[in-house]
Amino acid sequence: RAAPTRRATKSAHWLARMHTATLFSLVALLPLGAASGVAWELSAGAAAAAVMLAVSSVRIISTGEEALVERLGRFERRLHPGLSFVIPGIERVSIYASIREQVLDVPPQPCITSDNAPLSADAVVFFRIKDLARARYAVDDFRACVTNLVLTQLRSEIGQLTLDQTFAARERLNQKLLEEANAVAAGWGIDVTRIEVRDIHPSPEIVSSMEMQMAAERKKRAAILQSEGEKAALINAAEGRREATVLGARGEQERLQMEARGLADSLDRIAASLEGGASGGAAADGGAAGRRDAARL
Repeated sequence: RAAPTRRATKSAHWLARMHTATLFSLVALLPLGAASGVAWELSAGAAAAAVMLAVSSVRIISTGEEALVERLGRFERRLHPGLSFVIPGIERVSIYASIREQVLDVPPQPCITSDNAPLSADAVVFFRIKDLARARYAVDDFRACVTNLVLTQLRSEIGQLTLDQTFAARERLNQKLLEEANAVAAGWGIDVTRIEVRDIHPSPEIVSSMEMQMAAERKKRAAILQSEGEKAALINAAEGRREATVLGARGEQERLQMEARGLADSLDRIAASLEGGASGGAAADGGAAGRRDAARL
């Protein structure tokens, strides 16, 4: 669209020069019109009409915004931030829109999970107009289209998840919604930058069931912890008794070993003393027999 843009720029410059020339001509004719009242009124009326025409052709676009111009009902060009001109009666501004990032609230919608749990969910959509011409002419109302697109995708994605997964897989759900929304909204000139699932509210019956389940789970955990504590106490007591028995047996064994050693030592001493007494008696008997033999001789 380079050629239409250059033609539009030349037209705007020509229109500005025409308005300027008209104003100068009217100003130059003012002294001549003073010669007669009718001429003065005509000059004044023409000057006022020219001023109104010039003012009506001026368009000022703010930063961060963009406008589209139609000529005789057909899209002609874009108006960017700054001063621009249109031809009154021939051209008109079709739409003013912000090209900054915008936010769109998706209202809560009823959904059903894959395990038949009813709930309501809403979301927040952040988007930016990438091509205003497409957003204006490719779709009737891009805000309503983006809203309904995200709603249908949200219902579809939640329908593929269980109730527990909807709470645990929030980030994956957001990413999936963003990819699917951009795949469609790109044809409308819309760039969806982010989608956040804001609130997920199960039905009151589901909430009551979840509370009962949580209470039962807490009781189960408390019973398990209590049984594990009792088990640990019994194990500790049994280990204590076993260690006490082992220590007692070891003490008794050491006592018996010491008593056996003492008894063995006593027996060794008794045996040694008996052997010594027996050898002394045999020597005394031999001496007495020698003395008797000597006396007989």
